Amino acid sequence: MKRLIIATALVSILAACSSTPSKEQDAASVEDRSGSSTAADAATTDTAGGESASIVGAWRSACLPQGEAQSFSLDFDITASRWSLDYDVFGDTSCGAAFLTVHIEGPYEIGGPSAVEGAREARFGFDRKTITAHAEGAAGYLSSLEGCGDGAFAVGEAEDISVTGCAPMGQRPIASCGQDYDLVSVDATSLRFGARPADNDLCTPAARPTSLSPLAMSRAE
Repeated sequence: MKRLIIATALVSILAACSSTPSKEQDAASVEDRSGSSTAADAATTDTAGGESASIVGAWRSACLPQGEAQSFSLDFDITASRWSLDYDVFGDTSCGAAFLTVHIEGPYEIGGPSAVEGAREARFGFDRKTITAHAEGAAGYLSSLEGCGDGAFAVGEAEDISVTGCAPMGQRPIASCGQDYDLVSVDATSLRFGARPADNDLCTPAARPTSLSPLAMSRAE
């Protein structure tokens, strides 16, 4: 029963917060339709006021309580050509008791303006996914058939799930879903992505969000 409660809470956290990827590469590029873009161009979007803003940098969410006993936070690290995300899940409501971290990274592209006001289309690729347990309870759950099912998780050790995925954590194998087709909206102080569906599936261009998430990331100091 305890594992079932943990599984239910984690799935709801990851589905709710995810701006994460795992999808199959599609021939359709989201680069500027007028031609190829440089790495610097690919990291720049237009703000609502028309000026350019870069998504390059470190971005963090606030600590977000989930239910009565857990919380999570999101940490993005974005360069001119690559991005990474840490989903940090905690065993308390104040982000003090580290439970597990889902890490995703890969290349990305910023495309043309979206029909969604203030946003541009983007594709966030995945080439590596890991999960690290920070507590014995997390390691036990992830190693079980209710978790990722391979018995390999140990506290403090990053386990690569790029090939196998981990369905209870909302993570598909990269071979079956190698990218997210998403939205990006940025200004000088905040970064927002598209609102994710309940099934966390942004694997194809048709699945791209049609609105922005209300959750905003702030530049990390």
